[in-house]
Amino acid sequence: MTRRLAQVAKKVGVSEATVSRVLNGKPGVSEATRQSVLSALDVLGYERPTQLRGERARLVGLVLPELQNPIFPAFAEVIGGALAQQGLTP
Repeated sequence: MTRRLAQVAKKVGVSEATVSRVLNGKPGVSEATRQSVLSALDVLGYERPTQLRGERARLVGLVLPELQNPIFPAFAEVIGGALAQQGLTP
């Protein structure tokens, strides 16, 4: 976690404490800085904390090793149905 804070802080040009405040939803951070930190998380490939994800997190991708084997499409169909029941888009 500390490494992630440091990388995001360096990318945005803020302190690790500021990144921590954004990630924990604490006050005292401007909206512009908050958005910069969240954008840096996305650019660096880090997952946003659950409370900060918004509706974009409603999409779930599934990677299958192959489609020739009939078990994998069947597996994807079952997983997709379960995700849809949870309000997610497979």
